[in-house]
Amino acid sequence: MIIQFPAPYKDELLYSAIARYHLRSGNQSYLHTLEDLFGKRTTTATPILPCGIKKLINELPKHTTLTEKMLIEHHTLYPFYTAFLSVEKALSVYNQMIDDDGKTLYTTTGIMSSAISQNKYFHFCPLCFEEAEHGERYWHRLHQLPGQLICRKHHVWLEKSTVRLIQPDRCSFVSPTAENCKYDEIRYVTEPLKRKYMQLLELIDELLSNPINHYSFGEWTKFYHLLLFQRGYGKGKSKLLIDQLQLHEDFLHFYSEEFLSRLGITSTAWVRLLAQKHRKSFHPYHHLLMCEFLDVKVADIPTIMNSISSVSVKKPVATPALKPTNSKILERIEDRRQVWLQLQELYPNHSKTELRKIHPAVYTYLYRYDRNWLEMNSPKPTSRKAINKRVDWEKRDEELLEKVKKATADLLARTENLRRITIKALGDEIGELALLEQQLNKLPNIKEYIEGVRESEDEYRKRRIYLLIERMQTKGEPIREWQMIRKSGIKTKFLKEVKQILNNKLNQR
Repeated sequence: MIIQFPAPYKDELLYSAIARYHLRSGNQSYLHTLEDLFGKRTTTATPILPCGIKKLINELPKHTTLTEKMLIEHHTLYPFYTAFLSVEKALSVYNQMIDDDGKTLYTTTGIMSSAISQNKYFHFCPLCFEEAEHGERYWHRLHQLPGQLICRKHHVWLEKSTVRLIQPDRCSFVSPTAENCKYDEIRYVTEPLKRKYMQLLELIDELLSNPINHYSFGEWTKFYHLLLFQRGYGKGKSKLLIDQLQLHEDFLHFYSEEFLSRLGITSTAWVRLLAQKHRKSFHPYHHLLMCEFLDVKVADIPTIMNSISSVSVKKPVATPALKPTNSKILERIEDRRQVWLQLQELYPNHSKTELRKIHPAVYTYLYRYDRNWLEMNSPKPTSRKAINKRVDWEKRDEELLEKVKKATADLLARTENLRRITIKALGDEIGELALLEQQLNKLPNIKEYIEGVRESEDEYRKRRIYLLIERMQTKGEPIREWQMIRKSGIKTKFLKEVKQILNNKLNQR
């Protein structure tokens, strides 16, 4: 078990957090980092859909707030690539990521067969990196989606780094730096491309923040048929057929060829297939682009699905449960038992009725053939009583104080990727940010220590200047004021302060 692991930032890839751990650990080899975190050296460093997350959680500090579900849903692209898959496929991907066997991940998600290729290199936003100049740069999850994208926050084009998504040695965890994330200039996006990108990124962000339920091919078929008929794309006397020519023409009028090609979409044949009976999965971009075209938000999908559900969710007729003897039926029962149990793991706060709505076919099958087991292995309707778990705050205060002191020393000893000594910085270092932010008053020794070491903006700025002067003197570089401003990243309004510190430092020699 490792002593500490950096708390992932918002929208940070798990890969990136591991890369930050590697730098902090002082490990000379990435293989040592793999052994620290996964217990073996053969785990592949994969940023998009990583595996072995259960082993990683087991190696984290005892009091960590990180969970398998949290890492998978908030720090990988699992919610994006599984959003429009069936429950069975989504659960298969989830289980492979928890375990250490991800051989079929890219096949199950459709990434392998998709015409939209995954980028080969990490992408980054120059302005996001400038804002993190004196903090820690990290790889953003949203920036690693396929195609040429823009930053949703700054509305500028993302740039390509020199770091490959999959390193040749398949074991390296590489952090973003000024050396591997160079760019010539900041490229702002102009209309109307900017508007289309922002519409798409809003849907993607909504999808990543609030994952939707999983639906079958049949449900997605009815979903699009209903919307297309409502939007006037029915044709013939009965209006039960889709006017494919009109749909295709309007779609290409709505999205420019340039916009689609930048997303890696070189053909629009999928538009016709999406409006027909679904026999295969479609790339998430295809679904999201069609939803935007039909003026549907991600939050609207469950409501629309409920209105066209092909399977009734009413309680089945109370007939005696059948007693199967056929070996194939027994095998199917066991398969559906596993799906029902995994559903409860994936949606731990859902009631039996809510789980039944997500996968009515599994519920109906078990109700018919294995009702007793179903009743015994379903969420109970009883109200939950709060459990008063008393925490020994005095002991917790004593245990964490040493970690906070060590984290402070580590931050002050850094010569690169400097961070100001704050509650957040210390919380990130020891992996207990929520505890320090919410329960600091219950940790008097830690609170007193932090009050004594935390830095004001002025103190942090002066520390950066002194450190830069020492570094330049060590290298024998000439020390000039303009170089100090540029290399330290300090705003020009503090030029007078830089001059004063520089003069004092040089006079001491």
